Amino acid sequence: MRLLASTDMALRVVMLLGRRGSGEQMNVETMAQQLGDLSRNHLHKIVQDLAALGVLRTIRGAGGGVTLAAPLEETRLGSLIRSLESDQALVECFRADGGCCVLEPGCRLRVMLRDARESFYQSLDQHSLADCIGDRRQEGKFDILSSRSPQSSKVAKPRPRSNRRGRPSMGKE
Repeated sequence: MRLLASTDMALRVVMLLGRRGSGEQMNVETMAQQLGDLSRNHLHKIVQDLAALGVLRTIRGAGGGVTLAAPLEETRLGSLIRSLESDQALVECFRADGGCCVLEPGCRLRVMLRDARESFYQSLDQHSLADCIGDRRQEGKFDILSSRSPQSSKVAKPRPRSNRRGRPSMGKE
């Protein structure tokens, strides 16, 4: 099963805020930079989604920002991912409109995949968001985006874009 990129980023946002002290806030611009120079607008939408789910609290105005709405121990990982991925069909026949599967009447795969998806979420429900960040006293010892130590100056660079013919793009198309 593959998670949406937005779900991955939502988990990283929560982990980043969780490594800070309780009640400390951070603005979206700073989060975007610390999470690998993400699009501020994309991250803003993710923060809004997490706030709507009650995971984050946003504070408007000068000096405002984003903070955790509740202790990480209170949010189950599976429950959060289930909420963030709720509108995603695992396969065609899982779509709300039933998709266009011609094998539907006698197909048993749908039940097997539904059970597998539920087992995946139940497995994640055994963990809280606090389990994702480990010991908060370890802050600064590892880069939030990888398991590299902070002394490593290598940062993942975005792949160069390519044009329709597969050649590197010079930014003009």
